[in-house]
Amino acid sequence: MADHAKLSASSSHKWLNCTPSVRLEESFENITSIFAEEGTAAHAMSEHKLRKILKIKTKKPKSKYDSEELEFYTDAYVGYACELIAEAKTRSSDSLALVEQRLDYSHYAPEGYGTGDLVIVSDSIL
Repeated sequence: MADHAKLSASSSHKWLNCTPSVRLEESFENITSIFAEEGTAAHAMSEHKLRKILKIKTKKPKSKYDSEELEFYTDAYVGYACELIAEAKTRSSDSLALVEQRLDYSHYAPEGYGTGDLVIVSDSIL
């Protein structure tokens, strides 16, 4: 299972509105489901496809969830990501696209960190 911060960016909608929820969730077992596993497989495939397009070394992941449907939806995500990257390059030729970039915001939230699926930096736009 992937490493997750207690004060993760993806769950900030909870802990910003209900701070005690962080402690409450500690009392529950962290279990997965086939749906979460399929999502993880789709995430890995999307990462691979994006890295390949950006000419970053990658190895194609294999999963029991590989299917035409997974290919379709991951292609759609990568197509959208490429549109965003192209748009950034129109603003700045030296724009930067980072895949699975670890982000540290511990100066805002104790032990706060996360991973950006795709981080695009272009002049004054992040």
